[in-house]
Amino acid sequence: MKKLLARTGNFIFIAVTLYLCYFIVSAAYNRTPAFFGYRMLRVVTDSMEPVFAGGDCIIIKEAAEEELAAGDIITFVSGDPSLEGAYNTHRIYDIARDYTTGETVYYTKGDGNTWTDEYTVSRADIVGKYVGKLPYGKTLSCFLDKLSEKKFYFVVIILPIVLCLTSCVVQLVREVGRAARKRGKDEEA
Repeated sequence: MKKLLARTGNFIFIAVTLYLCYFIVSAAYNRTPAFFGYRMLRVVTDSMEPVFAGGDCIIIKEAAEEELAAGDIITFVSGDPSLEGAYNTHRIYDIARDYTTGETVYYTKGDGNTWTDEYTVSRADIVGKYVGKLPYGKTLSCFLDKLSEKKFYFVVIILPIVLCLTSCVVQLVREVGRAARKRGKDEEA
């Protein structure tokens, strides 16, 4: 039973470490990591009030083209040069077909905006469809803001990772020592 718990703990540690690596690589490429098709995003502006406001954390899910309809809220890579390719989350107010390319085009607008978005959205630019707000999202958003401070980041992220890795190395050294002692006893006998 003890070995099973140890192996389960090691498996969980490895899985979490691999996911953190995936998270870091995704962040390096300015993409949010997906977890079974779901992503968590932090809202920066109030363009979608009253549905959600700046500081809220929302959940989006990857969606097929046939799952999208006028009235849905989508997150997409914006074609607006002022946003420099950042994610934008607005409501689809119309869907049309581009006559020159035959591609589906989405027209979007923020609920809190009086104007529609100047740039249309193609299917390839859509990251996902809005599912809901994360409970305690504003608290999480404040926590994420604090992570930008180096001291806080070190204490919350780097230090626990170093402690976990140190623990694994100590366990590994102990296991190697036990195996060596057992081998020595077996050779003496």
